[in-house]
Amino acid sequence: MYRVLLPVDENESRARAQVEAVLELPATPDDLAVDVVHVHDEATTPDAEWAAGSGFSETYAEEMAESVRKAERLPASVEAAVDRLESSDLEYAVHERTGGPAETILEVADELDSDVIVLGVSKRSPVGKVLFGSVVQAVILDSDRPVTVVPEQ
Repeated sequence: MYRVLLPVDENESRARAQVEAVLELPATPDDLAVDVVHVHDEATTPDAEWAAGSGFSETYAEEMAESVRKAERLPASVEAAVDRLESSDLEYAVHERTGGPAETILEVADELDSDVIVLGVSKRSPVGKVLFGSVVQAVILDSDRPVTVVPEQ
C-alpha cells in the first residue's frame, strides 16, 4: 500500500489541487491510501493569574469548552478535500493535530509511515518567503521522504 500524507491548510483551492495531484498518481485505488491532516496552531492558555483568581469558575470552564470546540473544528478546505476523495475509490482518513505546522507534518509522516507528502503551495515572492518563513520549505528541507509540491489551481 502506497501511503500519501496530504497536509491541508485553510485554502480550499489549494486542497483541491492537492487531491487532484494524488488522483493523478500512477496507482490503482486499491494500492493507495491517503491521510488528510490539518494542523492547528498551538492552543493558547488563559492567563495563569486570572485562572487562579475568582475567574476560575463556570465562566472559565465555558470559555475553555468553547476554545476546544473552535480548535477542533475542521476548515472548509478539509471538507473540500474529503468530498473529492469520497467521489473517488481511494481509501482515506482524516487527522487533526495541534502544533507547529512543519514539525507536526513531519511527525505525522513518520507516525503513519507515509511514502510521500503532497503539499500545496501559494504564490509568494522570494522575499516574502524569507521574511515570513515557509512551511513548505521547512518540510522539503527536513523530510526524509519525497515531497510533491502542487501549485494552487
